[in-house]
Amino acid sequence: MAFPKFDPARPIAVIGMGVMGAKVAWTCARMGIPTRAYDISATQLEAVLGQVHGWSEEEERRRLAENLSYTTDLDRALADAQLAFENVPEDLGLKQRVHADIGMRLAADAYMGSNTSSLLCSPLADASGRPQHFFNMNFTDPRSQGLVEIMGGDKTAPETIDFALAWAEAIRMIPVLTRVEQMGYSFNRLWRAIKKEVLQQWGRGAGRPEDIDRAWMLTFGTPYGPFGLMDQVGLATILKIEERYFEASGDESDRPPKVLYDMVERGDLGVATGRGFYTYPNPAYERPEWLKGGA
Repeated sequence: MAFPKFDPARPIAVIGMGVMGAKVAWTCARMGIPTRAYDISATQLEAVLGQVHGWSEEEERRRLAENLSYTTDLDRALADAQLAFENVPEDLGLKQRVHADIGMRLAADAYMGSNTSSLLCSPLADASGRPQHFFNMNFTDPRSQGLVEIMGGDKTAPETIDFALAWAEAIRMIPVLTRVEQMGYSFNRLWRAIKKEVLQQWGRGAGRPEDIDRAWMLTFGTPYGPFGLMDQVGLATILKIEERYFEASGDESDRPPKVLYDMVERGDLGVATGRGFYTYPNPAYERPEWLKGGA
């Protein structure tokens, strides 16, 4: 079967409306691509509707109204879709079950992808039933950053990578291709090394989050530091990712610190819950006096 090239007029199904799923759906719809936002929870879909309008200017809201639809019916989301792109939590078994279900429902000439930062492509691709036409894609925040990493598995066909690259460019993301399958893509492995080190320092009591972030921001001129970024990603997601690395290596240095488990258990999950390493809205690191060492 000849697989089609990316078509900006053909629908895309974004599966799972968590933090990143909502941003991916918003990014596609605002570029004029027909986008179906699917989640099992109608309440979550209602919350996303408010979020995406809050991220948008007036003209973008018009395009969203034209191009973004919401459904709790998976078959409706997948109907005539050229791509089903999954955004469920970073759990291998869960993602495999989701892709097995999607693969049985999706049109034979459609692609499948997973928004994952730590999982390999091949186990997900095999579960989908169409490993040649499956890819992994790791988004940074498309509201403020342009980077997206793309990686195939050992069976991924060249036309699938071409499709993923064309999609990324159509939604004005800058694609970085990882050419050999490896856990964590390419750039994301660098971020993971930083994240692991700052978490371990915090866990040992060697450095406070605000001190590490302040040093980072002063050195590199960024609007937030590693702990502020983890708050934005969501600490439950951060914990799951770190657990995947520990499971893969068995190395005690990869074990997430207990204090991170404690935060997640308390429900201090970052921006989404209003409290993580900082409190939101208006976190301390946004105040000029804080960066200079003030309270």
